[in-house]
Amino acid sequence: MSLINALDFDGKKVLVCGASDGIGYGVAKAFLEAGADVSITGTRTADAYDNDFSGMQFHTLDIQDPAMITELATKFDSLDVLVNCIGSVLWKKAEFEREGFEKILSINLTGAMQLCTEFYDLLEASGGNIVNLDSVVSIRPALNNPAYSASKAGLVQLTKTLAMKWGPRGIRVNTVAPGMVPTKLTANQSSPEQIEQITNTIPLRRVGSPQDIAGGVLFFASPLAAYITGQQLVIDGGVTL
Repeated sequence: MSLINALDFDGKKVLVCGASDGIGYGVAKAFLEAGADVSITGTRTADAYDNDFSGMQFHTLDIQDPAMITELATKFDSLDVLVNCIGSVLWKKAEFEREGFEKILSINLTGAMQLCTEFYDLLEASGGNIVNLDSVVSIRPALNNPAYSASKAGLVQLTKTLAMKWGPRGIRVNTVAPGMVPTKLTANQSSPEQIEQITNTIPLRRVGSPQDIAGGVLFFASPLAAYITGQQLVIDGGVTL
């Protein structure tokens, strides 16, 4: 394939889990614009959100329910790209309690693992690939979020392990680490004053956008990254330098 057309996903089936809003939604829209047949998941029904899901197949998914993940996989007869944008966080030091800690690991890490394994057969058949979304907290941990930090660091190692294991079967697995992107997940850090303070710590002097992250995801999913697996792409404006 010509490199000029490498980001053309026409005819490719893409599933973006955790795409009802924020980064996931931006990634899903980017794939849709690139010609892909896009399916997405959200924790509620589609009509519960304000975003426009036109052109996408919407599936309700509670990532903490193993049966729902298994059922989701049965709805696909083929898949080329699996994108895991699932992620949750607890505030007010709730992650320091066992219940909160286990909840976040269940969503961010265990749920991601089951998504990968449930779609393994379809990805092997298509020679497809997986792109996980971790975070810069896998590099520089969040002071008040031990579970979120640990789960995202764990996701990096999970990505590398699956890349080693599944590479011989033709499946690539990579991960993208976003820096600060104002979304519902980061709402408690997104006041104008906080954004200004954060911006001053970023070499590029701006926070990220879902479109910034989508570019990296599409790169990994495309033939441009055909010889890349088990890698983490940090998209943070340079904040972790």
